[in-house]
Amino acid sequence: MDRLKDKVAIITGADGGICHKASELFCQEGAKVVMVDKDPNVVDKCAEIVANGGDAIAIVADVSKRETWKMLLKETLAKYGRVDVCVNGAAEFSGYKDVFNGQTDEEWNRVLDTNLNSLRFSLEVIYKYMQKNKIKGNFINFASATALSFMGSGCQAYPISKAGVKLVTQDMVSIGSKFGIRFNCLAPNLVWVPKQDHVYKKLGDHFKTIAPMGYYGMPEDAAWLMVYLASDEAKYINGCCIPVDGGWHTCN
Repeated sequence: MDRLKDKVAIITGADGGICHKASELFCQEGAKVVMVDKDPNVVDKCAEIVANGGDAIAIVADVSKRETWKMLLKETLAKYGRVDVCVNGAAEFSGYKDVFNGQTDEEWNRVLDTNLNSLRFSLEVIYKYMQKNKIKGNFINFASATALSFMGSGCQAYPISKAGVKLVTQDMVSIGSKFGIRFNCLAPNLVWVPKQDHVYKKLGDHFKTIAPMGYYGMPEDAAWLMVYLASDEAKYINGCCIPVDGGWHTCN
């Protein structure tokens, strides 16, 4: 119950399935959590966690904006006094249209703004804060198994953005390691989340046929890995992009 005792974590995308579950588990393991999402529902989900004994606050904000990250740091320090963990979980999806088949400039920019610019701004603000204050913190970012394997998806914003997340995560290892700051990322696929329930109701049986283990994952399957990566148990785990897909990437 104390794997993350006294650690303070900013978790973006905290209204979503994986990062909502991670917020719950981080609190269960003793962390103090700042739950961030542009969806106001994050406030109610935070209230549930607090009612169950967790120490968390909710902030409704758009993490694709630089000023948001400055605000998040200010609010987190005012409430908890420090930041140890930054989870870049907020994401936008681009459907299945590529730039040759109907993907609009608006969609392209929206996906890259949320998936890549938010990571950039978190580094500009939170990484610099950790370095300046000699905090041996860590970043947990979200790539995707679709960024690791051939998908035949053409020039599509989502997998391109997630490949960028993987590269930035690994490049930061050469910069941040000497300060004791770690960088890792998850690469989920075939993981059910509430906001994609309509997709799984339609395609769930198909997903089971392409999942090597015969079933798709649940949010806790990724969230427990996040607990491990944020903990001191993982103090020598650095620069990894870990698929959470039941073996899909290995088989593709």
